[in-house]
Amino acid sequence: MKKEILVRRDVFFAICAAYLTIPIVIFLTGYLKPWIGIPAALLMIVCTVFSCRDFCKGPEKKLSDQSSSFTGMKMPLKYLIILAVISLVTVFVSGVGEYIYSMVDHVFRRAIFNDLINYKWPVIYDYKTQINPRVISVLGKTEGTTALVYYTTFWMPSALVGKLFGTAAGNVFLLIWTSLGVWLTLVGTTLFIRRISWAVPIIFITFSGLDALPNLVYELTEYDGYMAVEHWLPTFAYMSNFTQLSNVFNQCVPIWIVTVMLMLSSNVRSAGYIGSLSFAYSPWASIGMIPMALALAFRKELQPEKRSNVILQIFNPFGIISCAVMLGIYGPYYMVSTSASDESGFSWTFCRNFGEFLLFWLLLMIIEVVPFVLVLWKKQKKEPLFIASVITLALIPVYRISYFNDFSMRASLPALFIISVMFTELFAVMFAEEKQRVRKQIKRPKQESKRCLLALTLAVICIFPVSVDLLLILGSEFTGEQHYENDIGSFGCIIGDEVGGYYSTEQYTESVMLRLADGYEDTFFFKYLAASSESRQE
Repeated sequence: MKKEILVRRDVFFAICAAYLTIPIVIFLTGYLKPWIGIPAALLMIVCTVFSCRDFCKGPEKKLSDQSSSFTGMKMPLKYLIILAVISLVTVFVSGVGEYIYSMVDHVFRRAIFNDLINYKWPVIYDYKTQINPRVISVLGKTEGTTALVYYTTFWMPSALVGKLFGTAAGNVFLLIWTSLGVWLTLVGTTLFIRRISWAVPIIFITFSGLDALPNLVYELTEYDGYMAVEHWLPTFAYMSNFTQLSNVFNQCVPIWIVTVMLMLSSNVRSAGYIGSLSFAYSPWASIGMIPMALALAFRKELQPEKRSNVILQIFNPFGIISCAVMLGIYGPYYMVSTSASDESGFSWTFCRNFGEFLLFWLLLMIIEVVPFVLVLWKKQKKEPLFIASVITLALIPVYRISYFNDFSMRASLPALFIISVMFTELFAVMFAEEKQRVRKQIKRPKQESKRCLLALTLAVICIFPVSVDLLLILGSEFTGEQHYENDIGSFGCIIGDEVGGYYSTEQYTESVMLRLADGYEDTFFFKYLAASSESRQE
């Protein structure tokens, strides 16, 4: 007899809310003056508790008027365990914890995590500690201090463990914490599609656009002017799930969980609270989250009897309070650094002309968005979250922030994840229906067969980016390629002459400077909100 566990939506929501709130509470109490940080943390805890209590209530705030009788589903224990193992293996292979050869972006992630462990909070560096002449020549100074300003919230629990028990323990906890986040994402996806299906982990790991096609064209034409497999356009790019996990796990994992929470909502009252959490982890992704939160108001089953009450429910006290705390604390913190705007503006200003921008935009839509619209349209055309996702993905390329356009890669996180979940649902339903047809010996309708064939073709082509990533990671590991954790060091003392086997010391230092803020002492955050900020190591 199969052992099954009832996974209730309200319990799942509470676990996700706790997972996202705990790092925020640690940041608020660790980075801020006690008389500001402690009340702010308590407010977030109160908002979390009341939002959890309200989550499964329907539009009229009654358990009896829930938008659906679906309060949860039974999942085989074996399924949950296998999802946990898949999550752990996927996160391990992606490089979290630095136990395996990792993507080059980990030289930054590792340094940030090390410094969160070894420095007091907020992290302040003294330029005197830089000893590499090549680094000093780029920095242009050997006196004064500078502050680390980055999206550090996700690391806070692991950094706290590292402070208490050492860096090795911090790395183990980071691996487990990230794996838990991916596991919650997979379980949440299962709850949304309401089916036990192995399509859940498979599509999650392999989902991407049709990046294989432009790469094939480049290979045949011997063109080598593109940045990366998924960055085949010069102005913007959309990334696969695994690539995001391998490079910016600190942003994508919490954003996936926030998105799942929105997708499972029973009312619009949760939208403000849920959406506000994303701002602590990724400001660009939180911009992409806004249309998703607003889309809930257009779901008929979530609307109260009086349509005019929708606005009142969206702007409920706990949603307003959580948004105020997040914007009031993290807004000034992010604004300490203006380096993100080093290369920003409308995307066509970075092209030779507006026509070139339109061509790039059209190519991006054809490769990354349109194929999935074609296969999902029949079922999802009336789903507000689907419509909001497509519109958002069409609008994001209009603006660019940073040389690699971090805005397009991060703001697209919620929309792309929603598309991937709906793509997963398509396969789960398709496999279930096929089993029934085989059992009853019924042929699949011709039109349906074409759609299934298109979906299968997309799924196969989608494997390309993750295959390239895995070939690089596992191939380098098995051939004994050098690990680069010793090149990383600290932002406070940058070492190595060839960082990560990719960056020169000068390039790495220039990238590090984008995460540092000189003159931080005169900013609102460090003047009035932050704890004592003298440079110090523990």
